[in-house]
Amino acid sequence: MDTLKELALIITRNKAKSIEVLDTQKREESKINDFYYQLTEGSFTSDEEAATYFYPGKKGGSNYRKLKAGLKSRMLNSLFFLDVKKSTYTDRQSAYYECYKDWAAINILLAKNAYISCKELAKKVLRYADKYEFTELTRDVSRVLRLHYGAQMGDVKQYKHYREVYETYDQICRWEDIAERHYTDIMIEYVNSKSSKDHLLLFVEDALLELESYIKESDSYRLNLYYFLIKLVKQSMVNDFQAVYLAGQEMANFFEAKSYTAATPLQIAYYYQLLACTQLGQYPEGKKIALKCLELQSEGSFNWFKYHELYFLLAMHSGEYQEALSIYNEVVDNSRMKFLPDNVKEIWTIFWAYLYYLGSIGELDITGTDNVFSKFRLGRFINETPIFSKDKRGMNIAILIIQVLFLIEQNKYNVAIDKLESLDKYCARYLHKEETLRSYYFLKMLLSFPKGSFHRVAVERKASSFIDKLKNIPLENANQTYKIEILPYEKLWEFAIDMLNLKGYNTRNSAAK
Repeated sequence: MDTLKELALIITRNKAKSIEVLDTQKREESKINDFYYQLTEGSFTSDEEAATYFYPGKKGGSNYRKLKAGLKSRMLNSLFFLDVKKSTYTDRQSAYYECYKDWAAINILLAKNAYISCKELAKKVLRYADKYEFTELTRDVSRVLRLHYGAQMGDVKQYKHYREVYETYDQICRWEDIAERHYTDIMIEYVNSKSSKDHLLLFVEDALLELESYIKESDSYRLNLYYFLIKLVKQSMVNDFQAVYLAGQEMANFFEAKSYTAATPLQIAYYYQLLACTQLGQYPEGKKIALKCLELQSEGSFNWFKYHELYFLLAMHSGEYQEALSIYNEVVDNSRMKFLPDNVKEIWTIFWAYLYYLGSIGELDITGTDNVFSKFRLGRFINETPIFSKDKRGMNIAILIIQVLFLIEQNKYNVAIDKLESLDKYCARYLHKEETLRSYYFLKMLLSFPKGSFHRVAVERKASSFIDKLKNIPLENANQTYKIEILPYEKLWEFAIDMLNLKGYNTRNSAAK
């Protein structure tokens, strides 16, 4: 009863007003509610479109700005009324939302000197934060209780208890922060470039050595999450995909042993195992892991899209092109696609080009997909990949290759010759390195097309030495970024060479023209 009295007094003294939230039940008609539902349906792509919708014939001006501010305010208020018990949430996710909502209330109660209510709520939050390993929250709440029992109550026993809790979790937080910083220092190199990062290897190894000393002291969720992430990155960097698979299994075993559902770490562990299966050619095992991972995905989340990138590649590498098309359609039809970072959307644009190529050469049935593939234009495709077009040792390789393949498939040999001449210089400048040797040899194979006058037998003879060199570096041993080969180069070569006939093409006469 004391807690209720204290809360009632605070609300009365501070004249708490009604909270304006969204009408998610559509019980009233208003511009704000209409704006909200139009957004959820993806009706607007810009402020200009929204302003024109609500204030036709006007520029919107201050009226639109007020409407937008009002909607934003109500949406922020509504965050505190989210259904944290949704069946799609894991137990840890529900606890996270509940604990941090209560933590906001604790801070307000502290500011109002409501110590009775604050203490009870803090103890409740501390129990859940400790159970679900919200380390920072455990530290921060124990600090509040340490202050309360020390400075307010003078309770020595309770003060010493919460002081010890605080110091323990403060140390774990420092270890977690170091682990997160190391991981971020590594991953910032990968955001807009998919090229190999051998120069990072020494830093990664040093980071792992440091973190290994910390995980001996703590089995905390975040500390071990970043440790395993860095370990997986390291194995991926040296292209030891058997080690990647095993590290993924080790990570999965660790987090499966938790008393709660650790969805995010398990998704990551399965993701890397799926990557390893794709590179090792273990397609049945990869498909099994893919389906297992799907059960943990929240549709439309960032990780959902990243997981589908790898699922798509698995299908492409296994020759399941119709399955790859289904995965692609599922992704691009998702309403959250437009909110992805540009570099992620570009990956799917590149995938789109390869699917279209497969359809063009009869390897993929694209019947009924005119709404997607009728829009494909090679020039437009190039304009829609500005980020990775600059990634000279990474995804730009996949962009250049598909351009050449299209030109060969369309018998545009004059244009192909010009394109391949520029690629010869590109190979010498960017690709004659260990981490891009498969790409180097494959482009050299493509350069054999004009040298063999686009005559199948002559081209195969000219390319033979590079074909042998490519075979000597199988995909699972290649020191390259895995996404570059959207289809294995061996398969792309088969497709390209099948486009040629035995008549050939007179490149000398073509040049004279």
